[in-house]
Amino acid sequence: MATWKKQSETITGERGEKTIVYMADGVRAWIESRKLAIPHANREGYWMHTSYYVCRTDGVIKEYITLKDAKAAAEALMEAAT
Repeated sequence: MATWKKQSETITGERGEKTIVYMADGVRAWIESRKLAIPHANREGYWMHTSYYVCRTDGVIKEYITLKDAKAAAEALMEAAT
């Protein structure tokens, strides 16, 4: 089990949208937590949605619903490489 550390946090929008990057030693991928403001369909305002993306060094990116799933997938890449 790798120890994941927050590397950066970037505010990307006026409504609190942001991207957080997590990295772990020995893992050849990083995780991006992307929080987006999604407009409501039939009324004013928006709701916040967060997705987690495992970004590999070869350019492949895959989306996950939970941070736990994203960490497991990234760590599986580390195990497959050994």
